[in-house]
Amino acid sequence: MFQIEIGQGGEAVVSGALLISSIEDFYKELAKLFNDGNCSVLDLRGVTEIDTAALQVLIAFKKSLIEINRNVDLIAGSSIREVLGLSGLTKLFRAA
Repeated sequence: MFQIEIGQGGEAVVSGALLISSIEDFYKELAKLFNDGNCSVLDLRGVTEIDTAALQVLIAFKKSLIEINRNVDLIAGSSIREVLGLSGLTKLFRAA
């Protein structure tokens, strides 16, 4: 299970496991936080597990932001950066 909180700098801080069982909720929470225009940083340093479904959500999320001409900076720990690199997703997100 995951949790998203707003950090002191206004970033969306994600912690826990991003797995297929809660992926719909993950996308809805991201959309709610970023569509209002106040958030532009996604902090994944607290993510303990990530599966293919979560990677697909990150792609869909990025695509939805591109459609409204917004960008997102991504902060990730070494294990998540490795997964993003192996999947080619580091090219989609600016590193913060």
